[in-house]
Amino acid sequence: MSENRKVGENFDKKAAEDIFDKLRNVEGKIKPKSDGKLKSIADLMNEANYLKDLGRFDEAIGLYKQVIFSLPDSQKAYESLIDIYQKQGDVNGEKNILKEAIANCKNNEDFKNRLNEIEG
Repeated sequence: MSENRKVGENFDKKAAEDIFDKLRNVEGKIKPKSDGKLKSIADLMNEANYLKDLGRFDEAIGLYKQVIFSLPDSQKAYESLIDIYQKQGDVNGEKNILKEAIANCKNNEDFKNRLNEIEG
């Protein structure tokens, strides 16, 4: 490394955005480039919560899954997904998310109890 070269001099913003888009692409589908609004996990959670509150469940589910892809032990994202599946009456979706939450979260007793209620 040259002594005259500054750290970050070769930073390629487009390449970094492409990498971020690929990381957020949890379902293997090609998604449009981000418009710069969602740059962190907190932004994803806030947007997902907003969409959930509006009743736009399919969009919210996609964002919660992106959060879980990045943070597999995100208890709040799992809880929100479970809530959406309950509201939609999707028992299979709820069971699948509960099983994933049990496998990935340390404090998973509530998840275990809910799964036992559904399967019981």
